[in-house]
Amino acid sequence: MKQRNTFSGIILLGIGLFYFTTRMNIEILQPYLTWPTLLVIIGIALIMQANGGKDSSSLFSGVFLTGLGLHFHLAAKISAWPEPLQMITLLTGISFLMQYRKTKEGLIPGLFLTLLAIWLIFFKSNTPSVENIFVKAEDFWPIILMVLGAYLMFFKKK
Repeated sequence: MKQRNTFSGIILLGIGLFYFTTRMNIEILQPYLTWPTLLVIIGIALIMQANGGKDSSSLFSGVFLTGLGLHFHLAAKISAWPEPLQMITLLTGISFLMQYRKTKEGLIPGLFLTLLAIWLIFFKSNTPSVENIFVKAEDFWPIILMVLGAYLMFFKKK
């Protein structure tokens, strides 16, 4: 019960601060008062809920939403910021790794997705011979991810 109160309190406090600063019209904060900030608020609340108790089921979602909100903020400010597909892959991998630290589950998908994202961010544009392979393989990424997800959901039981 205490976990639910902490989560609700953080959400209400964060959203209240968000709308309060919106009403105050503080110029320096105006660029940050957008929907990605709400993603960061919800993500931080989920992370604090997961770290506050023994229930770590919301850690993955919290890390992912916080990272996604930060991605949208930084993509608007930095022109060389990676593309959304690369960052979503990286955030998913990092979320799995953070979950692994707490629950000891998700190491292999976390490592695979993180390494794949790093490769896509740093090496895809620098290796034209391999780039042709990925141009053809990009059509199959949704299918590969769905098969991997179905395997983890239905066949990987402990």
